[in-house]
Amino acid sequence: MARITVRNLEDHVMRRLRERGAARGVSMEQEARDVLAASVGLPTTKGFDRTGLASGEKPKDQSIARMQ
Repeated sequence: MARITVRNLEDHVMRRLRERGAARGVSMEQEARDVLAASVGLPTTKGFDRTGLASGEKPKDQSIARMQ
């Protein structure tokens, strides 16, 4: 298996990956793998929700919304 390091990832992105993963009972790392796989048209694990990935999900908290 290959490895990837993502530098300078903003805290709200990490938090959202953690939230999405927890919502379906997988790790943040698995959620990140599924997001990457979905972005290049590859299969993902069971229960992965592609909704919002292409159009960009709306942030839940207003402090993040102001950053965009």
